This record gives sequence, C-alpha cells and structure tokens, in this order.
Amino acid sequence: MGDSAVRSATAVELSGLYAALAREDPSFDAGLPAVVLVGTPADALVRKRLQHFGFSVHTQDGQAPGAYVLGGSLHGTCLTGSDFVDVLERARLRDFAADVVDQPRFTTLHKPGSDSRGVVQFHLDGREVVAKIGEAEAIAGEVGFAREVNDLLAREGRRALFPVVHGLRVEGGQAVSLMEAGEPMPIALLFADDGRTTLADDALGRLEAHLDQVSAWYRLTVADRRPTVADYLYRERYHALPVEPAFVSTFRALFGNAELDDVLDARVLLPGGVDLPSYRESVRGLDDIVPGLLPDHGSAVHGDIYAANMLLRADGSAVLIDPRTVWEGRDRPDVGYGDPVFDFSTLLHGVFPMAAILRAVETDTTGDLFGDPVRPAADVLDLSSLRLPVEFPDAVEKLKAVMLQGLPRPDGHARTRLLIGAATSLLGWLKYERSLRTPEAWLATFGYVAWYLDQARKSWDDNGRQEL
Repeated sequence: MGDSAVRSATAVELSGLYAALAREDPSFDAGLPAVVLVGTPADALVRKRLQHFGFSVHTQDGQAPGAYVLGGSLHGTCLTGSDFVDVLERARLRDFAADVVDQPRFTTLHKPGSDSRGVVQFHLDGREVVAKIGEAEAIAGEVGFAREVNDLLAREGRRALFPVVHGLRVEGGQAVSLMEAGEPMPIALLFADDGRTTLADDALGRLEAHLDQVSAWYRLTVADRRPTVADYLYRERYHALPVEPAFVSTFRALFGNAELDDVLDARVLLPGGVDLPSYRESVRGLDDIVPGLLPDHGSAVHGDIYAANMLLRADGSAVLIDPRTVWEGRDRPDVGYGDPVFDFSTLLHGVFPMAAILRAVETDTTGDLFGDPVRPAADVLDLSSLRLPVEFPDAVEKLKAVMLQGLPRPDGHARTRLLIGAATSLLGWLKYERSLRTPEAWLATFGYVAWYLDQARKSWDDNGRQEL
C-alpha cells in the first residue's frame, strides 16, 4: 500500500466529520463515498481526479491530519502518506468490480460528458470495463434505456447498439454504471485534413456500421404519433436558449461589455458576399413555418449522435454511448421517443462545421478561424473573413442523402428539419464556455447557426410550400 498508513478512525472522529459536513454543506449526501481532507494538501488536480472516481471531496479542521474516507470499502479509515490517492483509486476499482469480477487494473480516464462526473476504464479478466459516475436518476435511466434497446435488437438478431451493462451501483444521490468498453471512432480518419474541414473519401464507409444500426432501430420502433419534443427542438429552443443563464454568462465571459441583444439583432455577413438575416429575424421565420413541417410520426432516438459518442467494438460493430433524452430539463411523457431526423442533424452539425471548430479549440488555433479580428457589433455582424467553408462539400451532401434515405418514413419536410436541427445543435454549444473557450470559436459557431437557418429557409421556399 505504498507509504500510506491506514488506521481506523474513531467513532468520535467520524461523528464529528458527519456533523460538520451536515452543518456546513447543505448539499452533503451521506450516501456518496466521500474523502474529507484534514491538514492534508490537495491541489485542484487531486480533487478533480478523486471526483472522477466518484468521491465527493471536502476539507475540515480540528481532527488529526489525514484523508478520512466515508462510504465504500474503506469507510471509516484514515489514510496518511503521499500516495493516498492511489490507495483510494484502487479501492474504488475493487468496489466497481464487485459487480463483475475481482482484481481490476486501472486503464484510463475518459472525459466526462454533461451528464457524468467521471468515466473510468479498467481491465478485468481479459476485458475492458467502463464505470460511468453521475447523478443517480440520470445514470439509472440511461442504464434502463440501454438495456431496453439492446434487448429489442437482440430479439431481431442484431448486435447491441449500446454497451452491454454489467451492473449498476447506487450510492445515495449518485450511481455508477458498469458497462463494456469500446474503441473511440477515429475522428481524424473521417477527415482529409488536420483541420477537419473536409470529409475523407472513405468517411461514409467508416460511418456505415452506425448508420445501418440506428436505421434498423428506427424501423423497429417507428410509430404514428408526433414526438412531444419536436416543437421544442425545431422552434421553441431558439427562444429559450439565449435567455438561459449559462448562455448569457458564457457570452459575458467571452465578450465583456458587448450586448448579446446586438448580436441577436444583427445581420450576419459570411465569406463570398453572403448576407444573412439576423438571428431573431430567422427565428421569427421559424415560428411561421415550423407548425407546418413537424412530423406526425417518430421512433426511439439517441438524441446526440456525433463522432465522440460513436464507438467501435474490436470486431468493427457499432456502439453508441451517452444517449440524450431531455433538453434543458424539459420533462415530457414520451422520453426516448423523437424525430430520427434530429438524430441525423446532430451528426450533420458534428462533421460540418463543429469538428473543425473544436479542432481549432483543441489546438489553440481559434485565432486562425478568421482572417481579420472580429467583435460583436450592432446592426451588422461581419464574419466575412471566416476561413471555413460556407457551402456543403460534396462528401457532406452525400452523407445527407444517405441519412435521409435511412429514415423509417421519409417525408417531404425531412430535409428542412435536418437543417433546422443542425442549427439547433450548434446553438446549444454557445452556452458552453469551457468547450468553446474563445470569442472566435463562439462567433464561428454562431455564424453557422445563422447559415443553417438560412439554408432551412431556402429548403422550405424550394420544397416546403408546395408540399403543404
């Protein structure tokens, strides 16, 4: 156990810790595994690592120095020594493995998503297992959803679409799902360039397994009723998101004293003389046309299909992770049921243009997204020096055609919804300061929101009206 000494905390010490935490932290959940640091230095990285493994981390005074453990297999112990984090991690892996087999070995940490606190991969008896840690209701709901989908596909002789679930641990308000691991989709191989602006010639072939599997799932679950979330995703969300606290705070963090209203009311200029209506003008147009293009059918859906959520098994079969069934906390009676067009919208926006924008963020080159400095301004938002394409490359056009052909019940308005849904997905990124990080990344994303909305309007003008 390295240089860490382990002793049993006294009843007085434990009762003192619980009383202090309950008194000083109203959100303290006694059911969660916790580490209470007393006179033990721990920087932000140590705290973040412990949180990845599902520990809540607290500091207290007035006791003997050490890391006191509340909950889990080391409950009631006090660790001292520089390697206490390693000891705690090994104990958590043993806790996780109790639902599978013994003797786990840590493999790697994955970046948690918006619905998780930590994602830990470890090796067990010749296989890789992932522990996803998050809010109990959300994790339990995801496990139930995955099992239901996998069982349905198994009855039809198909491989599981979601990772096979090995177990579920509930720890107070927190839960841990144990599931099979997959290999990430090789995102770089989907593109012909390092900047991820152009799909590679074989990109469709690399996406084929996932597109085939989800299309089969849609066909098995299609039903003749309108998804209750449809109006929110294709219309109402455009009104709701710009007033969300996270959206507003991200804008202020990136642009200081600039006015968000000025941006939303400004015409948008893109390269090649493209002059687009303002965001608010486009949204008023959605209010007019969306009631006429909402689908009267739907199916089970994933809700967030893009490359980071697309995995592969060793045999090349498709796996999806992190389904999204609720947006901005909107409860509804048919959770998990939606418009498959929107699923494909999330994939579309991910390959064009979000992969390029996120690559610029990843490589700290967002300043190169524009040829000239750009700042929000009243009346006209000049993004004409944007260095990304503002028309669909041929490979993306082919991908759109394949996705539309994969719908269980194609209809005349599917293409327009595909474009509106891509803009909706892009709009959602604008509330994530940690994802976009810079004004240039925010403005590039916003510019494509305006561009996709204009593409949707043109699609409606060309095809929609005559099909009413």
